[in-house]
Amino acid sequence: MIRINLLPADERAKKREFHLPHMSTIYLVAGVILFLGSIFSVYLIQNHKVRDLKNKISVATEESKKLAPQLAKIKQITREREEVDRRLALITSLDRNRYFRVKLLNDIGFQLPNNCWLTDLAEISPNVFTINGIAFSNYTIADMIVNLETSPVFTQIDLKIAEKGEIDNREVMKFTLNANVMPQ
Repeated sequence: MIRINLLPADERAKKREFHLPHMSTIYLVAGVILFLGSIFSVYLIQNHKVRDLKNKISVATEESKKLAPQLAKIKQITREREEVDRRLALITSLDRNRYFRVKLLNDIGFQLPNNCWLTDLAEISPNVFTINGIAFSNYTIADMIVNLETSPVFTQIDLKIAEKGEIDNREVMKFTLNANVMPQ
């Protein structure tokens, strides 16, 4: 579509024109030189900082190379110390529970009623034991359970198996107990 403006020339909308202020050539040249000088000075400052940082890096690298054997020795000593600490902790743990099993067997021996014998004592986990034995009657097994429950070492006694058996033509009761224990 073609547009035609029929308004007289003095009433038409005027376009704005942008004009730079008139500068003398000296000011223009001085501005350009000042601008280029500032860029060059920033370049020189940054280049100087880069050189200083490279020097610091080379000094730090040399110092790191000098200290590398000492750092390796420190790491080796640290590993050895950790191994010694681990072994000492293990020895301390063993020493702390050294007499626990002896005391446990002693307590079981004192709590064992007449006509009751143990055939096996097995440690399932550090605080759980299985006790296998033989008795002449269920009452004897019940007495053993009651006796073990009164002991401060045992916390929970469970009868797993109680079955009839025969030894030398004699009827007996075979039993299996699970016992939770508390080290003291």
